Amino acid sequence: MIFKKIGSWIKRILGKVRGFFSGVIKKLFSMNRKQLLLIVLGGLLGLVLITGVALKVTSTPQFCSSCHEMSPEYSTWHESSHSKIACVTCHIEPGAVSLVKHKISSLNQLFLHLTGKVPDTIVMPEPIKNEVCEQCHSTVRKVTASGDIIIPHDKHLAQGIACVACHAGVAHGFVAERGLNEKKDLSTWDNSKAVKVMSFDDTKLGMEVCLNCHEQVNAGKKPWLENQGQGQTEQQRLDEQGKVKELAANANGSLSELAKPATAVDTGGLHPPMGCGACHSASKTPDSHKTNDWKTTHGITASQDVRYCASCHSRQKERALLTDKTNVADYARSNSFCADCHAKRPAGHLAGKEQWLPSHPLIIQDKGATNCLTCHDIDKPTQKPQTPPTQLPGQALPSPNPVYCNQCHWFKNNKVEFRTGK
Repeated sequence: MIFKKIGSWIKRILGKVRGFFSGVIKKLFSMNRKQLLLIVLGGLLGLVLITGVALKVTSTPQFCSSCHEMSPEYSTWHESSHSKIACVTCHIEPGAVSLVKHKISSLNQLFLHLTGKVPDTIVMPEPIKNEVCEQCHSTVRKVTASGDIIIPHDKHLAQGIACVACHAGVAHGFVAERGLNEKKDLSTWDNSKAVKVMSFDDTKLGMEVCLNCHEQVNAGKKPWLENQGQGQTEQQRLDEQGKVKELAANANGSLSELAKPATAVDTGGLHPPMGCGACHSASKTPDSHKTNDWKTTHGITASQDVRYCASCHSRQKERALLTDKTNVADYARSNSFCADCHAKRPAGHLAGKEQWLPSHPLIIQDKGATNCLTCHDIDKPTQKPQTPPTQLPGQALPSPNPVYCNQCHWFKNNKVEFRTGK
């Protein structure tokens, strides 16, 4: 009985629909061409207006912020130097075709949002292309916005290096790489948090990224050719930061790699070891480094806390290994900047060699052997760096210097001790 009622109800509905459309069709055929044309044009105009309004509304930063998973990106953008630039200006390539393609691809994002399948961490699927940046920025700038770093942009661009290889954090402060845009953190985002996250240092790449790229260039590689113009991809930088954090967490102050022979410091070029002036126009030399006796007294400063020296003279992956227990001689031997001088004989050792050999024990008895052991080993240096568990007390990494104490002496227990007679 109930099925008969449902069937008759459906028939009535279908009959009404059929009657409505047949009436519309009859009315259209009864119209003259002018009336029909006006209706068609009106429909098209309405469609264009609706589409235009939809494109305008969905192209505003406020629309982007309507999805809670975009809270980190919207908040950081709002506090960035690009806060007056709409999201679509950077995230869509110039041209109407690019706009349409982007809007179509955005339907997938809408689907993920409605179905609750948004990834835990949102990352850019592809890097922003140079053409987007060049809508506003010059390609011949010689320095950065801060005025300190010397960057020949035209030379980098000529090699096919993408703008975002260096400037990827300018709008969002690397929130993905720093693990700040995961689902568990979305509710914590507001303007005050964004202000803290978007400090100047947080929006620029660390010097490590520059050095990593140039290190590979000096080895004959062009890493950006494999990463769509980037020296490192977002994921590669994220992985590297993870390794550095792991090194720092397990650091015990011991170093285990001898510095490799290096060329003379190049203050104007890009081959290591580089002076600060190769890239920085306004780097300030500490006042303590300007004194006449700095070359002979800097070891005292280093022995107090070698991490002070490492803040300028070491790479991030090297600094991660240092603690307050790090031996200053180990540091000098493992650091290429130090090794450039420490591998050379002091002037006093060369002039009057005949007098130096017989007199050096008296100097050691007077001043101690600490300075000597920065460059020399007591026993014959081994080629393979010794691991911390096998090192004797006070024993540093193997020296690159072939001259060692026990070539002539018989010092035992890794100690320099002179017997004095009456």
